[in-house]
Amino acid sequence: MVAEKINYGKIVVKTLIRVLLMIVIIFTLNSWPSIKASFNGNAPTFSYWLDHSFKPSNIILILGFGAYFFYKDLTDQKEALKKQQEINGNQ
Repeated sequence: MVAEKINYGKIVVKTLIRVLLMIVIIFTLNSWPSIKASFNGNAPTFSYWLDHSFKPSNIILILGFGAYFFYKDLTDQKEALKKQQEINGNQ
């Protein structure tokens, strides 16, 4: 009964937005020296930026936090539905 009301699409979209934001932040932090150099006209190749930004440790970090965000939103929505059912049951 609870599983029918959970909006998985909303959870997935929120998780993807958070993961994309994490990717942008990680890419910016790892590439900051290259970004600063590009302001002076010394832009390295894009493959250099990708090699230094998307390491296996960063990918594991992104996937781990993505799973955490999904799990957290799912449990929050289940708790909210449970509280709503308790409120409706008491009336």
